[in-house]
Amino acid sequence: MKRLLFLLCLALPLLPACFREIPSVGVVTVQLRLDGEPSVPVDLTELEVRLQNKSAEFSYTVHPDADGRAVFEVQPGKYDVVASAWFPATRVAVNGASGEFLLTDAVMVEIPLHVAVPNPLIIRELYFHGSSTLEGANYTKDTYIEIYNNAGPGGQTQYLDSLCLAEIFPYNSTTGNNAWAGRDTIAIAQMYWMFPGDGHSYPLAPGESAVVACIAAVDHSGRATSGLALNRAHFGCWSEILPRHEIAAGVVPMVLNMTGQGNAWALSVTSPAVVIFRPSIGVAAWQSQAAVWEDFEPGKSSGSKYWHIDKDWILDGVECVDSPSSAIKRLPGTVDASYVWLRSGHYSGKCVTRRLDFTEDGIDVFQDTNNSDADFIPDSTPSPRLKP
Repeated sequence: MKRLLFLLCLALPLLPACFREIPSVGVVTVQLRLDGEPSVPVDLTELEVRLQNKSAEFSYTVHPDADGRAVFEVQPGKYDVVASAWFPATRVAVNGASGEFLLTDAVMVEIPLHVAVPNPLIIRELYFHGSSTLEGANYTKDTYIEIYNNAGPGGQTQYLDSLCLAEIFPYNSTTGNNAWAGRDTIAIAQMYWMFPGDGHSYPLAPGESAVVACIAAVDHSGRATSGLALNRAHFGCWSEILPRHEIAAGVVPMVLNMTGQGNAWALSVTSPAVVIFRPSIGVAAWQSQAAVWEDFEPGKSSGSKYWHIDKDWILDGVECVDSPSSAIKRLPGTVDASYVWLRSGHYSGKCVTRRLDFTEDGIDVFQDTNNSDADFIPDSTPSPRLKP
């Protein structure tokens, strides 16, 4: 026994030396860089730089110096960085984001910043969590997307004709990795939908909404606890080849475009990334160029092929995650610098809805900073602006 105690005493002085080999604090230096010359002055010190721990649900936030430099001293681990700001006087959003990285001792992260003027057409509300049947079972047929003309008083009428709506692949934020990260093109999940019309068939004036029922454009009040009357939706994602989809009289069917081999389409119940877009080359030309816009997952030469869109075609997008920890980023920072996170449970009947910025002449103008964490209110009660 005495010999064992003696050996332990000899070993104890060695332990601190072993511990010192693993740093307790690491240093992350972030350098922000403006891409090109912005059309309006940008004060970099106004940006919020957020360092997100990818293994836990906590983050650190600082403001950079005038040269765009920010420093964090934090415990080692996996992180990513988001930088964003909204300048109300000029209505300009500035955003940038890094990929995920591992901090052991010290790391330098350079983030290019994108300066953007908000687009008139935005996603005002996204309801994907689902609810329950009146008998208590999980229910997902009442999901919808609401598109809004955010141009404000004096703004121009927008036409929905040929506007496209899609969910981005991977479906869920917990997939593990995004093979398209850092690329200028983004993969569409399974299929996309297009608003019909000849160019001037479906006008949307400033302050007006278009609600799109994603699966069943019917009255759900007799089926689900959400009680959503989506028979009063303006549009419905309906096709006779999709067996689960329904549409009520008076709801305009969207145009289905298949990009995969399945026969089902639905929003992720946990964490969808949704975009509205218009190909700059025109939808018909884009569809005719499969050799250019359809390909395997990067790094693969077999398996499923995915149709792609250029990130510059996207008018608006919102990325939702099940939890910030281990969440992958699917939309580039130029579209959505961050993500919105619902704390409520799946099938809770809650949604994400955009924050109101101001109301003028009876027209609501919603916040649009290209940062879903700032722009959307999570765990909101659905309030779609349906037809009367």
